[in-house]
Amino acid sequence: MRNDGRSGTWRVRRSSALVVGVLVLAAAALAGWWGVSASAEVQPGSFESGSTGHPDECAFPDDDFWALFARDEEVVAMLTVRSDSRWPVEVTSLRPEAFRFDRRVVGPEDGFTFHDPSDGPPPEAETAERVVIPPGSEAALWILSPSVEGGPVGAEVRVGVSQAPVRVRSLGIARDTAIDFRRSLWISGVDSDSAEFRSQVEELCAG
Repeated sequence: MRNDGRSGTWRVRRSSALVVGVLVLAAAALAGWWGVSASAEVQPGSFESGSTGHPDECAFPDDDFWALFARDEEVVAMLTVRSDSRWPVEVTSLRPEAFRFDRRVVGPEDGFTFHDPSDGPPPEAETAERVVIPPGSEAALWILSPSVEGGPVGAEVRVGVSQAPVRVRSLGIARDTAIDFRRSLWISGVDSDSAEFRSQVEELCAG
């Protein structure tokens, strides 16, 4: 009986095709997993408060302006953040000296009762650099005297803080991103008792 080796060749080709098929399916599953994980975004929630500083109380408010702080004033502000994902999302501050999370995470049924920014920063024991946000819940992000580079705030120049850099971990995959604030906190380059700063406060509504 003659054996020309064709059956062996067929088995090798079939095995190779099977391996290739498995690799393609694995790559597709990984890409899908990555895509679902990347869809988990953290954004401003339902509440924000910045009782310190000089808030926008102009007759025609600037939509991008939250509050103005002098160089020697302590910046204390807070906004809640949420994720619309259907699973818990872990969020880590990449600048914990300036952006920290309230340890307590609340859902719609809890209401939004947090430490009042007008009373100063919250106790350090009540904050953390990392928080897990379950579906339908929100966490408070505290903005505590972030350092910025630039000149003083005036009619032409605005130097401020409008986002917090974070790391989002979803379904075991982590990526670096930023939480964009609805409005910017402006930090002046001059002290609160200076004539220059008083002029800057007056200029806020001059435009």
